[in-house]
Amino acid sequence: MSKTGNEEISLQQLRALAAVAESGSFTLAAESLQLTQPAISHLIKRMEHELGQPLVVRGRRIRMTNAGEMMVDTAVRALRLIDESVDACRSQSQLREGRVVLAVGHLTAGALLPPLLGRFSQQHPSLATSLLDSTAEQMISRILSQEADLGFGSDIGQKHSELATEPLFTERMSLFVRDDHPLAQRVVIDAKHLDALPFIHVNPDANIWRSVSRQLSSVANVYPRVVHHVSMLSTAFGLIQSGAGVALLPRYVEVLMPGNLRAVAVTRPTLEYPVVAVRLAKHPLNPAAMAFLTMARQYMKPRK
Repeated sequence: MSKTGNEEISLQQLRALAAVAESGSFTLAAESLQLTQPAISHLIKRMEHELGQPLVVRGRRIRMTNAGEMMVDTAVRALRLIDESVDACRSQSQLREGRVVLAVGHLTAGALLPPLLGRFSQQHPSLATSLLDSTAEQMISRILSQEADLGFGSDIGQKHSELATEPLFTERMSLFVRDDHPLAQRVVIDAKHLDALPFIHVNPDANIWRSVSRQLSSVANVYPRVVHHVSMLSTAFGLIQSGAGVALLPRYVEVLMPGNLRAVAVTRPTLEYPVVAVRLAKHPLNPAAMAFLTMARQYMKPRK
């Protein structure tokens, strides 16, 4: 495809013209741009040829023609915008500035994100982070709409081809009960003991619960009786405290558990809660988001 006249004007020519206008000298312009004087002269002459008229009045005192003044004004404004954009991109790539927005499942947000955010802030104090507490569907929606750069939470399954998921770790699930519950003093229970218990279902639209239900029904012949569907972990804990039911949750939320609750391990089957990072499959992460994902790969894990 042939170039238009506008495309023939190079960034180097604009810089040369602006430098000549500012310094009033081809020699000084060459020094400021670290070029030779003949190179500056050639750039200006080629630009004049491409525009079809002189831009510079040559002589003992260099002056701009009317067309030259117009081009200098345009060059100065364009170069300022270009230089500002280049500096901003370099600052972002060097992690001197930038922002990452995270959509995080409620269970992961409270139990796992605070120490990771603290570490990230300490290592990259000039980068801004925003955390959006999200249900599973909200997390997916926010990443698809690019409201968020990254998502963290339970496995979202394979129904969204636009999204890429990366496993980070897998946590075992426990039964959370009030301390006066008949099962509260047990260290571990068989899944068959879950039958007929009143369950509080946290974030019920998460893909993980379909997998848990299938395991319980096929291995232990247990079909959980759900009495409450909630989105927030704090709500679930409040309901358990009130005696309204019990909840199956990843063991790592034990760090947020009120003192009068207990977490009992479940076996036969052992129920697992995979935590993944979610991002747009064909959209590159900005440098700040990439730095956060790199740190999450290394440090996002339950406290020991």
